[in-house]
Amino acid sequence: MATTTVSSKGQVVIPRALREKYRLTSGTRLHVTDSDQRLVLAPLKQGRSARRQARWRDLRGSAKGTNALKEHLAEHRREAKR
Repeated sequence: MATTTVSSKGQVVIPRALREKYRLTSGTRLHVTDSDQRLVLAPLKQGRSARRQARWRDLRGSAKGTNALKEHLAEHRREAKR
């Protein structure tokens, strides 16, 4: 059984093993229920568009370092001036 501490802001850290097991990522919304002197956290079901957005969010920054877009735009501007 894992333990965690409530911060001064009321935040808790869910242990990595549990985040991975339940596929909890940054931005995952949780339903909080008070049940028999226990707090229960359950992930809200995501709609299709929310899952698609999450996949795109995971790709953010993966193409860093390439100048392909800048080169393409520069070439396009050169051709437009002709």
